[in-house]
Amino acid sequence: MNKFTTYIFIAIACLLCLPACNRTTKVKETIGSSQYQKISQLHIKYAKGFSVEHYKGFTVASVKDLNDSSKIIARYLLIPKGDSIPPGFNDAVVIETPVQKVVCISTTHIAEMDRLGLTDSIAAVTNVPLIYNKEVIERVKQKAIANIGNQELNYEKLVELHPSFVTTSGSYDGGDKMKQKLNTLHVKQVLNLEYKEQDPLARAEWVKFIAIFYNCEIKADSIFNEIEKNYLQLKQQAKAVDTHPSVLSNLPFKEIWYMPTGENYMAKLITDAGGYFLWKDAKQNNGLNLNLDYEAVYNKAANADLWLNTGFATSLAEIKGADKKNAFFKAFKTGEVYNNNLRNTQAGGFDFWESGVVNPDKILADLIFILHPNLLKGHQLYYYQKLK
Repeated sequence: MNKFTTYIFIAIACLLCLPACNRTTKVKETIGSSQYQKISQLHIKYAKGFSVEHYKGFTVASVKDLNDSSKIIARYLLIPKGDSIPPGFNDAVVIETPVQKVVCISTTHIAEMDRLGLTDSIAAVTNVPLIYNKEVIERVKQKAIANIGNQELNYEKLVELHPSFVTTSGSYDGGDKMKQKLNTLHVKQVLNLEYKEQDPLARAEWVKFIAIFYNCEIKADSIFNEIEKNYLQLKQQAKAVDTHPSVLSNLPFKEIWYMPTGENYMAKLITDAGGYFLWKDAKQNNGLNLNLDYEAVYNKAANADLWLNTGFATSLAEIKGADKKNAFFKAFKTGEVYNNNLRNTQAGGFDFWESGVVNPDKILADLIFILHPNLLKGHQLYYYQKLK
């Protein structure tokens, strides 16, 4: 398997939200909270996948189906350590707060923890070669954070750590098989579905979800407000442009070009940066994406002004080497090809897909500079690099 093939697997997992990701168990909507007086509710502006309600003495956090917010996928009852469990929450996972140790399955969860200054509470991680966070990697080397495997988890080591919970992503990271195994071992799991949110600020807002388990909601709110402020200011700058360069994205895999639609996370970023994504009005045929053949892409994007997100490629020669036809695109001929792999690991872990979840403003700044360099003169690319 060459590195372009490897990239496609990563890209499909990270960028495309396929139907398989929706295989999560629903729980009943009715709960015992109706007999309790709600004190307050966490203010959520963009995220659709979770809610947080505060009651006297406890908090209820719910993870929702993004396609139908009335459906609850998982519910968590957060109580101070040592307090008794209030009756009426039989369907909820009980978590004592603030938590002390967690296991992170996804690199995006590491990024959220890092942004909150909580990496000291990470007890274990998986897929270490794909982690970009330097502090976490160093702590793994020092054995301060355990490495519990890649595709198959070291469940024995995981149990020995006695974590407060394991952060999971549903079917995306092992799904029912891992869930059943952890249930058998009586290891609690907390579902984090930020990757399903297609609005960049909605993904970033999941930092508030992580914060509730550490009683640091005020800090998370402050962090998110800064992210939102920066993002909206940049978006407003991009609105002033008169021209909107056309954009092509990704590379084909086995004659299929997986292309996001206008509702997709990446397409929204391009639009907010003042670009014209060529498939912004296309209807999905694969989750929030299109499965296109090479000819269909070339006919539409042969004269695209820019080409983004070309996998592991670090040069134009590598793109041409993958398929000679790639050299016929206008963006290739003019050298307007940019990849989001400036910060990555040797094994192919992209920091764009790791810390980018809590840095949508940095991603947007990169894209504005690429599309409209005069708007952000002097900007240094953070996630992207121009291929030569």
